[in-house]
Amino acid sequence: MSRRCFASPGRCSLALSLISCLFSVTGRAETYSSLPPPPQQNTPGTQNQQYMLGLIVNQQDTGQIVPVEFRDNHYLLRAADLQRAGIPSPQITSSIMDVSVMPEVKAEYDRTRQRILLTVPPAWLPQQKLNSTEQSGPRYPGRTSTGALFNYDLYTSHTSASGSRISAFNEFRLFGNLGQFSTNGVWQEQLSGQPGAQDQGYLRYDTWWGNQSENRSLSWRVGDLITDSLSWSNSVRLGGIQIARDFSVRPDLITYPLPSFSGQAAVPSTVDLFVNGYKNSTNSVQPGPWTLTNMPFVNGAGDAVVVTTDAVGRRVTTTLPFYVSSNLLKPGLSDFSFSAGALRQNYGLKNFDYGSAAVSGSYRYGLTDWLTLESHAEGADTLALGGAGGQVRIGSLGVVNAALTQSQLAGEHGNQYSWGYQYNNSRFSLGMQHIIRSAGFGNLALYGDRTSATTNTDYSLSRRSSQYSASLSLNQYGSIGAAFIDITAGTGDRTQLWNLSWSKNLWGNSSLYVSASRDRQEGEWSGAISLVIPFGERTNASLSVERDAQGGSAQRVTLSRAMPTDGGFAYDASWANQSSNSAYRQGSLSWRNQKIETSAGFYGDGDYSTEWGDITGSLVVMDGSFFAANQVNDAFVLVKTDYPDINVRYENQLMGKTDDKGYLLVPGISSYYPAKYDIDTLNLPADMTTPHVEQRFAVKRDSGYLLHFPVEPLRAASVILHDLNGQPLPVSTQIIRQGQDPEYVGWDGIAWMENLSAENSFRAVTPDGRQCEAVLHVPGGRPKSLETYGPLTCALPPLPGTSP
Repeated sequence: MSRRCFASPGRCSLALSLISCLFSVTGRAETYSSLPPPPQQNTPGTQNQQYMLGLIVNQQDTGQIVPVEFRDNHYLLRAADLQRAGIPSPQITSSIMDVSVMPEVKAEYDRTRQRILLTVPPAWLPQQKLNSTEQSGPRYPGRTSTGALFNYDLYTSHTSASGSRISAFNEFRLFGNLGQFSTNGVWQEQLSGQPGAQDQGYLRYDTWWGNQSENRSLSWRVGDLITDSLSWSNSVRLGGIQIARDFSVRPDLITYPLPSFSGQAAVPSTVDLFVNGYKNSTNSVQPGPWTLTNMPFVNGAGDAVVVTTDAVGRRVTTTLPFYVSSNLLKPGLSDFSFSAGALRQNYGLKNFDYGSAAVSGSYRYGLTDWLTLESHAEGADTLALGGAGGQVRIGSLGVVNAALTQSQLAGEHGNQYSWGYQYNNSRFSLGMQHIIRSAGFGNLALYGDRTSATTNTDYSLSRRSSQYSASLSLNQYGSIGAAFIDITAGTGDRTQLWNLSWSKNLWGNSSLYVSASRDRQEGEWSGAISLVIPFGERTNASLSVERDAQGGSAQRVTLSRAMPTDGGFAYDASWANQSSNSAYRQGSLSWRNQKIETSAGFYGDGDYSTEWGDITGSLVVMDGSFFAANQVNDAFVLVKTDYPDINVRYENQLMGKTDDKGYLLVPGISSYYPAKYDIDTLNLPADMTTPHVEQRFAVKRDSGYLLHFPVEPLRAASVILHDLNGQPLPVSTQIIRQGQDPEYVGWDGIAWMENLSAENSFRAVTPDGRQCEAVLHVPGGRPKSLETYGPLTCALPPLPGTSP
């Protein structure tokens, strides 16, 4: 048996030819070329030839070099190689597959580049999911530090009719890893005039302890609480316990279904997604089926255009309508809330007034991407209520909701029917909601009113309510809106209100707003026209004309300036000419710094006037120190720099400067929002530094976090290094110190060394491999600003072949 191999031109072909020689096998003692000829030119007597070739599937290089057997004008490949290339197992029926006879498969031999080219149906290849939006971005878990907070709001007023009074709202809050505790209330005192029943002493509002689990998207609360409700149920106040799904602690999660778009690529292609005329993404896809899920977070109806472009420039454009509703849940996702306790009675009137035991619970479940199921139940001593409903997306035509509720209150049965429809797109929106209740229907809201009533008042729910709303964008002509409300009370009284509005942006940021309302029972119209003109970033003026249902009119002029984020002055003043009364005047002036906000003002007409003053702020205990700051409504961050007069920014907005101890409290923080905080170090002395100037994180609800930007002495110096001959160490010599990153020698043997201490041992390694060791002693343990030490001798051995 003889073998001969001939190399093709080029180094790559030569290498492949050599490989082919090693693997070539002939069945007869005949001479064959190492490169097989095209199938139609094969020698009839050929029985078996095998070569190592690159495997290409639908013009996509798989990265594999596989053995290919040529037998009687057919190409045979191993099943394992085909499976690794993405060919599905059902299409592979034996360990060696003749791809030339596989249905819907085309096999070609690329003689020049030593490749086997397979073309298979795109559906055979693996599914590709492009840019999945399981998360809206990186997760930033909520952080908290241990501390205490006291919010206060001192308000005093004097009215010409009722005298003077003072009130003080307060909230005390403790927070840490165990959760948040809060209690709030108001103390009020009538200083002059006749006091009312609720104008004296301290009144408690809410006291509770709560915590959250971000991994499970749960929150729980013990104490005073408000039950959650659905669109067809009501909320009540309880004193008890509540556990609920809380997606607000995970803003990185997308809870509602977003549309996805699928297709197939026969060859490597590019897929562009345009949503409502704007390009959203560009994605590279490999041959095979693909699913595009990187939709932007839109809400309502729209059009998506998917443009697929293959490697040779052929383009296919597909337009697909979609509808997104944030009221739906993703398939398999659940949302719930369960509360149990005692009904809170006379809230805002009595400190501790709790009634009958009650429970309330709601549950929602995303069954499919177009159907979300809902249920709700309530119970008390003589009350039982249960209901079920759902939200259904009708293609791209909007969302329909419906629910049926049955109740039994004090032995009387009743039912409630609810249904509605919502639709919106970039130009038009429409919504409607209807509720019909039978005379015997009752829920916890009605049960609580009846049990807490001290008179024989007949409390009842509305028998019927209907709400309609619509809006339309007219582009350069502004936008119009309309709403209609029709409510029939339990007593049979009926209220029907119409509201119409039109608004338009004028020059710059100025705007014009026109509205009109009509009460069908009264048969009268009321309306207003308002023109708002901004002056700069914070100041604006407005002119308005109003007409009430009784035929009275008023012309109003208002001038206001918003408060700067880092403090300063703000004001608000208005004057109104009223046809029914004397002119109305109102004015206020506010001032705020980093520790407190004060304001004062007046309002009234010739017959009635009020002067008032207000002081708000908070007191915080954290990091072993006491701080005064502006009022904290949700969360806050205490920035610590250990250095005074450092500018601090929150989301690129200046919040102020650190105080003499290096602290600044940033009060207006939204919990669980991953915000960016940074400090400005341009004014730092040359011998001061900080390891980082920017951090991004989130703060837990009703909590505070100590954010440390350590500003420290630089502890760095320039060091001149010489060898035993007094010559500078070579350029690029490495300076290696334990626990420090390598430093390098520059021209004239000068090295910049950081994080120095009193004694600094180091090893110098030259580019040619020579080494020496030395110690830098810093007097006083800290280098002086911009100090240069040396020359310091490092006993570097001489180069080989030279005398020392």
